[in-house]
Amino acid sequence: MSSPRSRPRFSDDEVGRARANPPNPASPPPPYYSDPDSETTTATVATPREDQPLLRDPAAAIEAGESWKPPRGFLWIELAIMANVFLYGFDGTITAATYAVISSEFDAANTASWLTTSYLVTSTAFQPLYGRFPDIFGRRVCFFVSSITFGLGCLGCGLAGDVVLLNCMRALTGFGGGGLMTMATIVNSDMIPFRERGMYQALQNGMFGFGAVAGASFGGSIADHIGWRWCFLLQVPVSIMALTLGALVIKNPEGGFDIDTNDWRAIWSRVDVSGALLLVVAISVQLVGLSLGGNELPWGSPIVIGTLVGSVLLLTLFVLVEARTKAIPVIPLRMLRGKLPIFTQISNVCAGLAAYAYLFMLPLFFQVVLLDSATKAGARLAIPSLATPLGGLFAGIVMSRWGKLIWLVRAGAFLMLFGNSLVTALQFQDSQWKYLVYIFPANLGQGIIYPAILFTTLASFDHAASTVYLVRSLGTVWGVAITSAIVQTTLSVRLPEVLGDIPDKSRLIDEIRHSVTALKTLPAEVRLPARHVYYEGIQYAFAASTTFAGIALIAALFASPRGLRSTHNGTVSADVWVKSIEARAQLSICMSSSQNTQFKKSKHAMRDTQTGID
Repeated sequence: MSSPRSRPRFSDDEVGRARANPPNPASPPPPYYSDPDSETTTATVATPREDQPLLRDPAAAIEAGESWKPPRGFLWIELAIMANVFLYGFDGTITAATYAVISSEFDAANTASWLTTSYLVTSTAFQPLYGRFPDIFGRRVCFFVSSITFGLGCLGCGLAGDVVLLNCMRALTGFGGGGLMTMATIVNSDMIPFRERGMYQALQNGMFGFGAVAGASFGGSIADHIGWRWCFLLQVPVSIMALTLGALVIKNPEGGFDIDTNDWRAIWSRVDVSGALLLVVAISVQLVGLSLGGNELPWGSPIVIGTLVGSVLLLTLFVLVEARTKAIPVIPLRMLRGKLPIFTQISNVCAGLAAYAYLFMLPLFFQVVLLDSATKAGARLAIPSLATPLGGLFAGIVMSRWGKLIWLVRAGAFLMLFGNSLVTALQFQDSQWKYLVYIFPANLGQGIIYPAILFTTLASFDHAASTVYLVRSLGTVWGVAITSAIVQTTLSVRLPEVLGDIPDKSRLIDEIRHSVTALKTLPAEVRLPARHVYYEGIQYAFAASTTFAGIALIAALFASPRGLRSTHNGTVSADVWVKSIEARAQLSICMSSSQNTQFKKSKHAMRDTQTGID
């Protein structure tokens, strides 16, 4: 018993209110992240969107002896959102498997990366807004907008008559695609407590992986047999099905709107439009520089240098806007403070860089070095791509049973580093079994590291999924753009050297750089040197992706797992809870003796809890 001197002093009104509404001892304090290596503690309970739980913390249910049961219509809701997750994975790999064929038809192979990056830029910029809009407009509206724009974008891609319109439609598809995965995570977070989410997140990642496998496997075959346009048109019926089903079963949670939805001025004051636009412009300007450099213009060109420097200035301005905005920021900078968040997001962005650089280069390697058809190149990706959902399943089981989030991040990064190193070692002519075995580890690592990073962040900041996806998507944009720039620079420099004094050399070089399919029609004395130059550029690109994976691993090794919640028992770390519980214990003087006893038991029980994260 503390002495009267140490007891807090309350007015009679405060004591009366406390007795009338005593704190619930079973309810934990709001989660927050405390960096063990920092003198400051970053509270994350100020806003109800990015880091405030939509459900009562599952630990409260555990203390009260409750168990979670799926809500009514749960299976239909899962079917609707998982259909969109499947499309998200399918669309990503189907363009990777067919972009060489598509761009060659428009004689634009040297700008083929825009088929992917135009999608990724809008997806990246609007993905975090999909994490904010559901609390303003509701889950249903955001689900409809993402599904409709994605479906319309796919329809436009299938009907596009030139490469410019095609890229614009890819950008529209990205506007909707940015919400497919984010809305699935948010809807599941509404229904499923944190301690149960590991397995469902693994299922979500498995569905994403299944879509990726289907896109990689059948994309080339569709392009070869019925035309590449059907790669996009076939996605439209699935999108309509998901939209129709979602309209019937997805509802807004009670209290889902935090402002008056009829007050449009209040609504737009909460939307970080300036931040989103700055991010789109900054990344787009940067991609223009990376696309022109070493391709249409030399790297020393004032235009190239100006675009790259301008993008850095715009990104700096974006950070300043995010730090000062009164709206809900695109990237909450408080989530990038402290040792754990910083190193986790470094791993996140580098994992995105390595994964998409790897995914973008493999089909090109098969089609220009091995002279595979799009069908065969896609078939080579099919079995190794199964490793991604298997990795997600493994990560989900480990998270649900033992936690070990940081160790999963490290394991995934190591496998990505190992897998990228293996493909870098592939020779121009190599054993056929290597093309299957060597590309397996990186896919497995990707399946492990993605959910592990997501839940490591969620263990510190509830509902931070959109920020995790944004940072990862920035990596994917840079991965595709950088590796494409590496290959095009290699072609521009090396082709004039290796072709020597061949007649009509300029036309041949232009044809090689603008159409991958043209390699098969070239004379033998030109085709073999051109393939060797492509191989050289692709090896440089694989070396870059290996470097990114190495940085992801190093960052994961520096990330400290202390101060997180557990994924397998629904609790936060003992240190965090004890500090918060002791702060609330000042009101115990106002509680009945039985309540006080229960409160103390809760505190002592939390001291003995092991999180299972490190």
